[in-house]
Amino acid sequence: MSTHRPIRVWDLPTRLFHWLLVACFGGLWYTGEEGIMDIHVLLGYTVAGLLLFRVCWGFVGGRFSRFKALQLSPKVAINYLRQGMKTDYPGHNPLGSWGVVLILAGLFFQVGTGLFSNDSILTEGPLAQFISGSLSDELTSLHSDSFDILLGIVGLHVAAVLFHTLIYKEDILPGMITGRRKVHTRYSQPEVGSWELFTVIVLFATMLLTWLADLA
Repeated sequence: MSTHRPIRVWDLPTRLFHWLLVACFGGLWYTGEEGIMDIHVLLGYTVAGLLLFRVCWGFVGGRFSRFKALQLSPKVAINYLRQGMKTDYPGHNPLGSWGVVLILAGLFFQVGTGLFSNDSILTEGPLAQFISGSLSDELTSLHSDSFDILLGIVGLHVAAVLFHTLIYKEDILPGMITGRRKVHTRYSQPEVGSWELFTVIVLFATMLLTWLADLA
């Protein structure tokens, strides 16, 4: 008798958030390198909206999409490493949980500094008008330098996913596409998030971003 069965681990809103964020992150890197600032700013607004959604969804989304499902205990992380990183976790494993926290924190820092940044020519963030030019320049430097750090963290995250997929044959990547993963039968089918709340969150994020765009 099989001890594993497929369940829906990741709900659709979480998967949409993930892949839209991947696309925007790549776009931000390219437009930033090439100086295509009008598109860069639009992608920045999009990421800001995605982050606002993810924070809200982290409290009201599906079981494994909620922040309380993250494995952030140092003791759990140490045991996970001692056990060869093979412990059964349907959602984020301990190292993956810390990766999520670091990536989200890095993205919030990027968005926050970007709102006050400028390119010294034509483009500036919507909140740059409320601070001095020198402070805006300092935040612009932080915005640029911290992106390289975030890029390294994202690179480690991708490497970890490939490691678990190719070496341990775990269905992490397919799970983020289909939402379903094979897990131990001790895990029940998780509850899903409310589509009504999803709609409210999206509308709230859209209104806030529209306000920021109007400031610019």
